[in-house]
Amino acid sequence: MDNSVFNSQVLIDLVYRKRKPLIIIALLAGVAAIVFSTPYFMPPRFKSNAVIYPSNLIAYSSESPTEQMLQIAQSSDIRNRIINSFDLYSHYGIDTVTNPHFKTDAIAQFEENISIKKTEYESMEITAYDHDPKTAAAIVDSIINNFNLKARELKKEKSMEVLIICKNQLDMKKAEMDSMEVAIKQIRNDYGILDYKGQSEEALRGLFRNLSSGNGNGVNEAKKMIESLKVKGGDYNALNEHLWRIRGHYNELKIAYENAYRDVNKVLTYTNVVTKPQVADKKSFPVRWLIVLITVSSSVLFAFVVLLILEARKRNNSTENA
Repeated sequence: MDNSVFNSQVLIDLVYRKRKPLIIIALLAGVAAIVFSTPYFMPPRFKSNAVIYPSNLIAYSSESPTEQMLQIAQSSDIRNRIINSFDLYSHYGIDTVTNPHFKTDAIAQFEENISIKKTEYESMEITAYDHDPKTAAAIVDSIINNFNLKARELKKEKSMEVLIICKNQLDMKKAEMDSMEVAIKQIRNDYGILDYKGQSEEALRGLFRNLSSGNGNGVNEAKKMIESLKVKGGDYNALNEHLWRIRGHYNELKIAYENAYRDVNKVLTYTNVVTKPQVADKKSFPVRWLIVLITVSSSVLFAFVVLLILEARKRNNSTENA
């Protein structure tokens, strides 16, 4: 192509000479853009959004609470709940009878109209577009509610695991404690041992006292107690001390069990909603003036390029004929 074609004076001259067709193209493109940006061809879409911060979340790994919140909010469970609760198959006009890929199509529409992303300020922004402004706001609000529900389910699931472990340990410790109490009670009934240390001291004192006084019955009673303490006193003392330790462990496990039980049954929210979803009173798409501007500009530019190519060919043919 001849470089002289790109001379500024030549370009200006070309625009001036072809001003009428360029103006006609601009007008036609503008009219077409206005017509095709009407609700008949481009149904209006309304926007609703919310900004939320995480709360009461415990990180599972090295991820931040915001990243964990994002993972939960973008989960397939929440997406499917929204699709089903709002019947987005019908809402988006998806045929669920003859279309074998209706679920894939619904997910594609969902991802096109609903955005969940992390902001630069460590919050999460949920944005929904819909032809009905109330539906857009309701979807955003439902995503927040379902996020709280999902986070609560995950927390409850983990707390339930801890609760079951604590309950099993508590039952085992209770069974061990009961068996030891039975053994101690048996020694008490059979040998009359109630307090190993106190009875040992008292039996020795009674023995010496009765020996000095010549009380034979008292001596026999004291010897009998000393014999019982000799046979089962050690066992009784060991069982009693071990039972004391088991009761301490049992009380610790009971506290852990009660804490886990509270975690299972408590109802928390896991979001701090900074910006609540609102019902839009003005459409966000299409922006008619922008569509007209882009259409007219691109049409005129395309026409001008075509005219420029034709002008270059005309000059080349003139040069060759000369």
